[in-house]
Amino acid sequence: MADINRDENDLLISSNLMTRHCMGIAATGGGKTNFLNLVLKQQMMRGGGAIHIDGKNSKESILEFLNLARQHDRWQDVRIINIADPTLSNTYNPLLRGDADELTSRIMDLIAGGGDPFFRGQASRGMKAISGVLKAMNLPFNFGDLNALMSDERAMRWVVDNGPKHTKEYVDYMTFFNQLFAPNPRTGTLELNERKMQHTFGDLGSRLHSYYVGAAGRVLNDYTPELDLYQAMKENLLVYVALPMLQKKEIAVEFAKFFISDLRTAVGQIQDDNYKPSPTFLVLMDEFSSYAMPSLAALFEQARSANVCLFPFIQTISSLSDKENGLSQDFASKILGNTWNKISFVLQDPESCEVMSRVAGESLQESVSESFGDSMSFAGGEDDASVLRTGGRGRSYGRSVSHSYEAIVRPEDFKNLDTGEAVFIGRQDVMKLKVPLVKLDNSDKNLDFPKFRLPQQQGVGLAEKFHDKAK
Repeated sequence: MADINRDENDLLISSNLMTRHCMGIAATGGGKTNFLNLVLKQQMMRGGGAIHIDGKNSKESILEFLNLARQHDRWQDVRIINIADPTLSNTYNPLLRGDADELTSRIMDLIAGGGDPFFRGQASRGMKAISGVLKAMNLPFNFGDLNALMSDERAMRWVVDNGPKHTKEYVDYMTFFNQLFAPNPRTGTLELNERKMQHTFGDLGSRLHSYYVGAAGRVLNDYTPELDLYQAMKENLLVYVALPMLQKKEIAVEFAKFFISDLRTAVGQIQDDNYKPSPTFLVLMDEFSSYAMPSLAALFEQARSANVCLFPFIQTISSLSDKENGLSQDFASKILGNTWNKISFVLQDPESCEVMSRVAGESLQESVSESFGDSMSFAGGEDDASVLRTGGRGRSYGRSVSHSYEAIVRPEDFKNLDTGEAVFIGRQDVMKLKVPLVKLDNSDKNLDFPKFRLPQQQGVGLAEKFHDKAK
């Protein structure tokens, strides 16, 4: 590596610089997990809050997080979200915060980049009408309630009878409601047109329904959940989100999108309240490119003013512009541009090595070339041609200086990093690091974590009222 800073001192990043966000990149087995544990350890030691979205869903990973919190007297701050195993999870409802526009955007992210634009627009307008009238009722709702309003005529008519008739949201809902009904040609009575309903929502209703049933449903539908992201950030809690990427990748990715969208709403509310977490709140996002959405670029631009540090981790640079996930080169550029701090462990992908080398930049190198010469000439003797006589002697010296730009870190340097070694690229510094090994005491095998029995709040309850179709 050319001119890389090899200072033996520890790497120190100020809180102000942390809010400029960080990005990590690493191939499998490069030491990423140990690094994340080190970052979490330091955050716990200073009393800060954190969200760790982990692409692994294993009891061992949850145990490591719990024991790390226990070792720093932070066990009481732990909350776990695990949609694959309700027995190892707190409850959480991602539909409780945000206005109708935010909720609609959150739900429509499930079909981002897919489907005909006309039908996508139809689904968006229908979802906004439903979420708007439910918000106007001032009652919490869940995925089952949404599904009931997208599949059951009785639920739709119940809102007509019990909705807040004096509100604009109710008027919008009635407009939507009337568009889905048509007179029966034999009786003349208005009946739900199933074909219109299908054209409006497509398979969105069934996709939401999967979050109401099974293991995920037991975690995500409480009207009084144990975790609220806004409160978690205000109280500096430690939230571990286990994503079952191997077992249930589709539902894991979709849930991660819900979660990040809810985080975006929480950050916005913190800004509106003129409140900032102290110290800087940390959001570690493992397997980031799997659930990244174009709308998240704005979160990187806004989170700084809320004193929130976003720390996405990826495996390859190209994953940030994966068209199959609805991403683009513009999105990749925004993420790279809005993360002032970057850390790279060993890489195998040639493109990632090239890009990270360019990100590290170049330095002006001076090359000096010197040359020396010594010459001597002879002449023949007067009496004997075989006798030589010195005729002359000379010396020469030349010096040339050239300047050129060379990569501070060459692409091959990223491939040659050992496990635990990393290259840090900051706003002004480039450093080669040796990440210290975090020794976790996992002798305590107790998977116990804080759970609460909260006073139950009445919700809209449509799924329960019309359970024969909603469940």
